[in-house]
Amino acid sequence: HTRYPLVTGVQTCALPIYATPHHAGLLDNVTDFDPAYFLIPEEDARAMDPQALLLLEEGLNALHHAGYTAQDVKGSATGVYIGARSQHRPQDAALAQARNPIVTVGQNYLAANLSQFLDLRGPSLVLDTACSSALVGMQMAVQALRAGDIGAALVGGISVLQDDAAHRLFEQRHLLAPGGQFHVMDGRAGGVVLGEGVGVVVLKTLDRALADGDRVYAVLKALAVNNDGRTAGPATPNLAAQKAVMQQALAASGHRAEEIEYIHVNGSGSEVTDLLELKAMEAVYRPQGSGPRAPCELGSMEPNIGHPLCAKGIAAFCHVVLMLWHGRRVPFLSGQQPMPHFDLAASPFHFGRTSPMWPSATPLAAVNCFADGGTNVHLILQAWQEPASRTVRRQPLPPPALTRHRVLGAAREAEIGR
Repeated sequence: HTRYPLVTGVQTCALPIYATPHHAGLLDNVTDFDPAYFLIPEEDARAMDPQALLLLEEGLNALHHAGYTAQDVKGSATGVYIGARSQHRPQDAALAQARNPIVTVGQNYLAANLSQFLDLRGPSLVLDTACSSALVGMQMAVQALRAGDIGAALVGGISVLQDDAAHRLFEQRHLLAPGGQFHVMDGRAGGVVLGEGVGVVVLKTLDRALADGDRVYAVLKALAVNNDGRTAGPATPNLAAQKAVMQQALAASGHRAEEIEYIHVNGSGSEVTDLLELKAMEAVYRPQGSGPRAPCELGSMEPNIGHPLCAKGIAAFCHVVLMLWHGRRVPFLSGQQPMPHFDLAASPFHFGRTSPMWPSATPLAAVNCFADGGTNVHLILQAWQEPASRTVRRQPLPPPALTRHRVLGAAREAEIGR
């Protein structure tokens, strides 16, 4: 279990959920919380969705890491945009004891809890577009920031597996990887390993961040969203729509395709969908017949942590931002076996197997995220080079001193397979 600056890492392990030996990348200690710190009655915390508790912690952690205390943002026009899906139903006994039962069952409280605890006056909403949820929320935050409606935004995504329902559904759809082996852009691709994750980032316009003396981790150059429209099925991709969303983001970024040095792939773990994604990226970023094609590295965090459902978009975003910030790329753990219908060796694409420095001082990277239901997101990020003349006044603060203890009982813990 590794804690990174902007996102909680996940531990990949094989644990039984109920009696079925499914594999999953699971977060640690999701049943632990400090109700008193967040001014939540113990009776409410016992009945609340664990996702709501984790978001309170990680939202506050993100602010602290950005150099802000809760008092610093109190009353500010800060929006909260959370990509999530909640089907939480507390046990009858726990619900009956809750002082504020609505916070235990209302999905909107995944975001509203943060707004209330921090006394934020910007919009507070929860979005569900499956895997791309957090990045669609990010687009809404960017629009509000550019319009001047808000001064800052907390954007996040979360997914916690509270039972084996997701595994049973994915198994019924024949989307689970056999034996817990999750391969992306690989001839062995045969499904996903489900995972959990939570991540929250602080967004501002660059001008506002510089004026506030913030530490800048990366610059979001452009973000585009579209939908596949009618296809053969709910999970069937649309090659034309995938190319269109990439082209839209690239055009909005003001950069040329050959300047993009790295693409975080969506990586569905399916031979067909991975092949279509490769063809879309080649057509947009490195088209054939256009002369010498610059090399472009591909990667993904999913072989490391599993497929974290509604947290997938924010996990990919944090993965790339942290690589840009630290100046190194993370090795890709899959793609060792050639795909039968795409000659990677003859293409300009390659997978990184080491942790090299970026080839340029301010590299550009892209993130793909395609979701069940067809809501596609593509974004362009660039590393930030700090001017020597600027003083960064906001430095990371120590994480909040929480006294965490188990708030879910043994019966509930057994129910979610912990």
